[in-house]
Amino acid sequence: MPATARSLSLFILTALFAIPLAAAAQIRTELESIVRNAALGKDGIAGVSVVDLNTGATLYQHRATEALAPASNMKLFTSAAAVKVLGPDFVFQTDLAITKDGTVVLVGSGDPAFADPEVMKHRTPSTMPSDLFGALAGVVQNKTTRVKEVVVDDRIFERELIHPDWPTDQLERWYCAPIAGVNVHSNVLAFYPNPGTPDTGTTVDISPLAPWLEIENLSRRVYEGRNAVWIQRSGSDDKWTIRGTINVPTQVPIEVSIYNPALFMGKILADRLSAVGVLVGTDRTPYTAVRLAGEHESFEFEGPPLARHTSTLEEILHRVNYDSHNMYAEALIKRMGNAVTGEPGSWDNGAAVIRMLIAEKLGPEHASSTIIRDGSGLSRENRVRPDTVTSWLFEMYHDDDARTALLGSLPTAKNKLGQRFRLGSVGNEVYAKTGTINNVRCLSGYIINPETGQGAAFSFLLNGLTTGDSIACARNLHRDLVECLDRNIDQFTIPADTAPAFGG
Repeated sequence: MPATARSLSLFILTALFAIPLAAAAQIRTELESIVRNAALGKDGIAGVSVVDLNTGATLYQHRATEALAPASNMKLFTSAAAVKVLGPDFVFQTDLAITKDGTVVLVGSGDPAFADPEVMKHRTPSTMPSDLFGALAGVVQNKTTRVKEVVVDDRIFERELIHPDWPTDQLERWYCAPIAGVNVHSNVLAFYPNPGTPDTGTTVDISPLAPWLEIENLSRRVYEGRNAVWIQRSGSDDKWTIRGTINVPTQVPIEVSIYNPALFMGKILADRLSAVGVLVGTDRTPYTAVRLAGEHESFEFEGPPLARHTSTLEEILHRVNYDSHNMYAEALIKRMGNAVTGEPGSWDNGAAVIRMLIAEKLGPEHASSTIIRDGSGLSRENRVRPDTVTSWLFEMYHDDDARTALLGSLPTAKNKLGQRFRLGSVGNEVYAKTGTINNVRCLSGYIINPETGQGAAFSFLLNGLTTGDSIACARNLHRDLVECLDRNIDQFTIPADTAPAFGG
């Protein structure tokens, strides 16, 4: 190549990559104006970090080194760490086996998707929890007509099922569902109250079917207005009370958490075994012959498992990030703890694994300033710096497995996130995780030009929102910041592997 042509090519290429530097001041000015004008109230804190997706250079930051509550943005760490620690092809498996003395044992691996109807309906072929329960009973029936007892081995996780930081007045809500080594039906009971008839009075259907439950139905029928029903657990998973008024059949179930999901699953299995003619124990009621495995108990199985149920990490990540399902995130943090330590998975050893990965990828400063109390972000004691979030997102974007997992599981502007932006205001691809707990609103993720590869990783952690107006302003701030990035995305760095070639 002639020297003049080579010099011209170098000049053009240098100018191409100098564009972000020339425009950086303007982008910072726009973002700063948006943040400064946000009315978040006297206690409101806006932690903002934006980095170039292809260089990692900081484009804008505001209080980005303050450790703030991330709410469900914690799931960005839990989900990506699971890909790195467990591997993208990891599979949860739950085994059904029988011992030589006729004990049926259900061995769990902490699978949060076991008998979850939301996961099962998207499989091919589509199935329901009742199909799974029937299949498990069927394989035992093919083996024997009598079993000594049903034992549930949930020891892959510790038996601290509910995190001490979680709000005690909300523990019956689906988003506070406990996490166990064996889970079932996303660890909630789904109640469908109905007005019934004048003769029958109000009725209630329950999923999954659990005939041993004692239901005290104190609800009453009304003939106008909305349903106003609440359901309470009466000291155990076996006794429930229904109160309120019912006018129309319930279409969307009232979901209430199951206190001890592993034991509950054991009772479901015993019930289904009895239904197909398998005698469980010596009592006429099979539920009394169900227990959890002892701490140091071992089993001598008659042969290989009679059945194995599996769930892929891809299925789990969709529920973690797209559906923001807390119980799934807690299963991942405990499973990582088990995988690395060989001990029962716990919040402590799982958090240590994630911090270790943060230190490895981002450095000890980021790890030491991060407080991880749970995997979902439900704990109000979690703390992370906005610049730690964007540094993490940057590193994960440049890891093939983590990038595929995150972009494949996060909500986008084309689906759930679309309602957050003004119609037609965002033309590029946005992949982001929302986060909401009391007084906290967060949004972190990516904005990417799909044609050029230009983009940014961003984290907007808003804390101290003590009024309704400040919460509304927080949502608007998220919107305005993303829309600003979208308008300016052509000013960000073009990836080197997509830059135009010059010369020959």
